[in-house]
Amino acid sequence: MPKHHIEISLPTKPLKNVDATITVWSDDEKLGEFRVSRGTLDWRSARRKSFKSFSWERLAAILDRE
Repeated sequence: MPKHHIEISLPTKPLKNVDATITVWSDDEKLGEFRVSRGTLDWRSARRKSFKSFSWERLAAILDRE
């Protein structure tokens, strides 16, 4: 079973123009990175160059379906 860990980078000020970043690892392989802001949650897998953005409402709908 893989061992997971995360690294969190939080801004020193409230989230106005600075995102919080969460990096997700499985064993020693980076799975991807979340950027959390007031308006969206962005995800980029380790194999991609660009982020995919989700509004908070869209993310809630996706999670409610699962």
